[in-house]
Amino acid sequence: MSVRYSGHSVCRQSAVGFQCIVLTVLQLPQVISLRLRADSITQFITLKHEHFSRPIYQKFRLAIISILLLSMTTCSSWTNTGLFAYTNRQKFTDRTLNAKASFLVIPDRGDPEMLMILAFSGGGSRAAYWSASVMLRLEQVFPDLNLLEQVDAISAVSGGALPAAYYALSTDPGVESKHGRIWREDIVKQLMSQNYIARWIGNWFWPSNIAKYWFTAFDRTDIMAQTLADNLYDIDVSGEDLMKGRDLLMGEMNTERPYVILNSTNATAENNQFGQLFTFTKQDFDKIDSEINDYSIARAVMASASFPGAFNSMTLLDYTKSEEAPHYIHIFDGGNVDNLRLMSVQRILHTLHVNQIDYKKIVVILVDAYTAAGGVQATQADSRSTLDFIVDSNIIDATDSLLSANRKNKISRFIEAFKLVRKPSRSLFYHLKFSDIKDGPLSKKLNRIKTSFSIEAKDRVAIDNAIDRLLTPQNTCLVQIKQLLEHYEHQGDSLCSYSN
Repeated sequence: MSVRYSGHSVCRQSAVGFQCIVLTVLQLPQVISLRLRADSITQFITLKHEHFSRPIYQKFRLAIISILLLSMTTCSSWTNTGLFAYTNRQKFTDRTLNAKASFLVIPDRGDPEMLMILAFSGGGSRAAYWSASVMLRLEQVFPDLNLLEQVDAISAVSGGALPAAYYALSTDPGVESKHGRIWREDIVKQLMSQNYIARWIGNWFWPSNIAKYWFTAFDRTDIMAQTLADNLYDIDVSGEDLMKGRDLLMGEMNTERPYVILNSTNATAENNQFGQLFTFTKQDFDKIDSEINDYSIARAVMASASFPGAFNSMTLLDYTKSEEAPHYIHIFDGGNVDNLRLMSVQRILHTLHVNQIDYKKIVVILVDAYTAAGGVQATQADSRSTLDFIVDSNIIDATDSLLSANRKNKISRFIEAFKLVRKPSRSLFYHLKFSDIKDGPLSKKLNRIKTSFSIEAKDRVAIDNAIDRLLTPQNTCLVQIKQLLEHYEHQGDSLCSYSN
């Protein structure tokens, strides 16, 4: 994780200079490019990467110089407590380079006459593994057609944002990879299966994180963003880029991949912003005069997944109010405003209409990780899980009960609007969900998968079995999509469902 200062002040004027120096010293691992992780003791006493393989003590001279320079700049003139409050940068030029985080979806991928959108719901690692598995199967379901290569845009929230963002920055096997992030089934499933809660808790105990947590605006969400960057969204050791471990930015997404919209909920108590949708796109960053291409992918994903109660809000600086006292945008989990991500799909369609971009055919696949059975099992005496000793997970059940009451209305409203977009034979909405499984025991297993940033082996097996049953060459919805690609129209209704 790179050292980033918030641009306003770091230390209070009344703070002792020693506190500033301590904070700077505790940033020493980042200053000398030490990405210390809890993977092994060896990484604690040696530098992580081969091209930085000298012992740590040989770097002390550089460290001392860095401490002096940073302490002088940080402690002499900055006067507020905004250190680590935000990391977004001001937009100085109207850059359009690699604006893949955008609602303006240009037909530059797959069939230029067909717009194909994937919408990934929230649901922690359950949603991450489910959405990733769907994407992997879309590549393989038809021997003569890679449906994933036809996808133009992905709208994702919370857990669904993990595979969406990873796919956007990755390359296919055998293709030159600057960042070393490969889209291959074994790699992807392993990454979506990791216990990020355990890794997150482990990262709490690094001295730099302890100091930042108590003396700056650095919080639990920042630590989880750092955890996701370390595992998913930095330059892997296998990449050609020499800056191993550097966090990847939104502007570094693969230009051959779909557009990606990562969604969050605005928690700012000003100008009726509270409860509104905020997206990590060029359009919404332009509203605060900030550069989306310079923003960390990991932080965007984490903002989308900052579930209230477990995580704090993510903060962005609103540069349009730079002449006044600093104003900020506070955002948290996008599932609170729309856990299905259909609002952003509608915004894509509206943006295309305004810009007179006319796709002749439109396909939307909603990949829904919703589970019907919440709460605690009747046979369980103690309602607490291991996580409940740190954070009460019943807040998740409480929120799910509220969101479930809203789901049907959101889906119904989207369907009514979607029917008007194109004639039925040239449009298709496919809602893929756990309830499509009609096998009783398997359905029960799926609906018992908890919402967390970890997933058990038995739950992964259940999702794999569901994929095998649903995403087959016999799936009538996938067949209709194939017909749209091959024959311009499909032989069915615009609203499609398939169960097995």
